[in-house]
Amino acid sequence: MVRTRIAVVGLGQFGTSLVRQLCRFDVEVLAIDKDPQKIEEIADECEDAIVLDIHDEEATRERLSEVDVLVVAIGETPLPGILLTTIAQELGIERIVVRAHGPTSRSILMKLGATEIYSPEKKAAESMVRKLTVANAIDSLPLNSDQAIIEVGVPSDWVGRSIKEIGVRQNYALNLLCVSRNDGVDHDFAPAIDIPFKETDILYLLGSRDRLAKLADPNS
Repeated sequence: MVRTRIAVVGLGQFGTSLVRQLCRFDVEVLAIDKDPQKIEEIADECEDAIVLDIHDEEATRERLSEVDVLVVAIGETPLPGILLTTIAQELGIERIVVRAHGPTSRSILMKLGATEIYSPEKKAAESMVRKLTVANAIDSLPLNSDQAIIEVGVPSDWVGRSIKEIGVRQNYALNLLCVSRNDGVDHDFAPAIDIPFKETDILYLLGSRDRLAKLADPNS
């Protein structure tokens, strides 16, 4: 299996934490920052950590040329995200994840080709709201390193068949946590085992990374 190569640009608190956690998994991580001290702090944990100013476009293109996924963790201003998204698009990087603040920068980045926009601050605020308003609320399940939860469309050979017919747990060793229906309006966390899946359903599945990857991409 070909290993995914992920570049993380910007080693602030969030970017550094992201690199450290990614290095625990079976991916190749390229950590980039213009501050030598930040690179030095992460070098023992990330084999490929380099000092690079992204405004040196030629050098940036060269280092990102073999990347599968780009994560832009610089969020102070929208300009680095715009520059890196443009370069990534020209290089043909299929997954471009960019940090952004506010609807204007989000809109610009999406138009330029960013595939995902995120805001750690917004996520932190949402988490705090849940914990302040719901007793014992949690944000995630305690998963092992080889486990994950994915959101995926219904496999073509599941359409028109029920959970019972397919045998999701018995035949795939996966747990179906939720079925999202009607364009995400309805979320069924206890789907009946005899109701057939529709082509437009979205499934949330828990299981081993290998089994989930095989289901999401049978050719992987």
